[in-house]
Amino acid sequence: MNRDQEYAALLAELEQTPPGLACSVQKALTRKKHLQRRRRAFGASLAGLAACFGAFVLLVNLSIPFARACGTVPVLRELAKAVAWSPSLSAAVENEYVQPISQSQTANGVTATVEYVIVDRKQLNVYYTLRSRECRQLEADAGFQLPDTGWGGGSGSYGTPNGELREVHMDFIDEDMPAALELELKVYAGHSAGEPEAPGAQVGEEDPFADHSRDDPDYLAEFTFQLEFDPYFTAQGEIIPVDTRFTLDGQTFTLKEVEVYPTHLRVDIKADPENTAWLKRLHLYLENEHGERFETVTNGITATGEPDGKGVGSLWLDSTFFSRGKHLTLYITGVKWRDKEAPRTQLDLPAVTAENLPEGIRFLNAERHSGGWVVSFVAPLEGENGMYSVFQNAWDEDGNACDGSRETCTYGYEDSETGDYVYPEGMFTFGMPLPGLEGDTAYLEPWFNRATEFETPIAIPIK
Repeated sequence: MNRDQEYAALLAELEQTPPGLACSVQKALTRKKHLQRRRRAFGASLAGLAACFGAFVLLVNLSIPFARACGTVPVLRELAKAVAWSPSLSAAVENEYVQPISQSQTANGVTATVEYVIVDRKQLNVYYTLRSRECRQLEADAGFQLPDTGWGGGSGSYGTPNGELREVHMDFIDEDMPAALELELKVYAGHSAGEPEAPGAQVGEEDPFADHSRDDPDYLAEFTFQLEFDPYFTAQGEIIPVDTRFTLDGQTFTLKEVEVYPTHLRVDIKADPENTAWLKRLHLYLENEHGERFETVTNGITATGEPDGKGVGSLWLDSTFFSRGKHLTLYITGVKWRDKEAPRTQLDLPAVTAENLPEGIRFLNAERHSGGWVVSFVAPLEGENGMYSVFQNAWDEDGNACDGSRETCTYGYEDSETGDYVYPEGMFTFGMPLPGLEGDTAYLEPWFNRATEFETPIAIPIK
């Protein structure tokens, strides 16, 4: 069989893959004892592969990992399902931008297999499986040993059934992807849906100030995988210089450059030091001359801060790397601000009233506990399902800090009068514990204090 026939056979296999999946992923709010997953639906099309024929032949000749991927079509079909929530990663799979790993280890009846990675200059996505005959549900704490900076934690897929693909990924902000690193997996027994966490567990009120993030489970097995990356993948990326000044609500910025990688895209901006407000959120999208839109990343980092300030320095969007467009325009539809002179939000806890609340935020409830207070607010979602931190820090009336870092976000709240659970459309509930707060007054630092929506989007040409 020649390479033309090999490609035709591969294409015939791939065309059997369903064009989309009604699955969703929003964000994993992971505590060892309470696992929640939220998902957002995205379609994943596998059409248009014929246009990649020339690149396919070139990669088969030059890249051994890619050639191996061509021999594992069922695996790629499974991967296409696993990344359907991400337009960027779906495009990577459609274009065979995958490096197979195929490393497997077994210990204490648990088998861990790293199947493959999607990697570029700034992001690593590892796809692996866990299997066990004794345990119905396995989970894993995952992290990486980096060559120069030591251990780094990674986000993971919790609640995935045994044998199905899981993901752990890591982003590199300033540094580039190393040529190799170690993946560490610490596997423990999880809990299937509807299954109690422990036999004979006592039901009672949970301590709202307890920090479960440091509770280590009993690990069943620990694995270390040596991952080496094909230089073809780790070198991928393009930087487009822009250097365009623009103004929003009287605040001035410079769009410095756009970084395009196969896994995501970054829009890098710089704020004028004379600005009177920090930019906290930029609602934007990219569009090419064919009408293809590229939205803000929905699962993972959406923005990073300024190196020397409290505002946004880089926005992360779905990648244009595999698109066919030659021209690209950035459209800004709205912003959130934190005025540099904005006062803190003051809460009267017994009365459940507040001064200087951020725009659109409602003070919902305040509960006194033996160790402090727990406050909650109702806030508008970002987009369809986006939750975020409404407040960042808290103090009592004497200026003593309260550790409110263990915040929670949910899609509804319990009505204090009826006891019914309420799900306001387009809203979510933000909860914040205030341990050690003994008085009746609290001061919170709002993440933003006002917002603006533009009737006509502001357009900035990129290329």
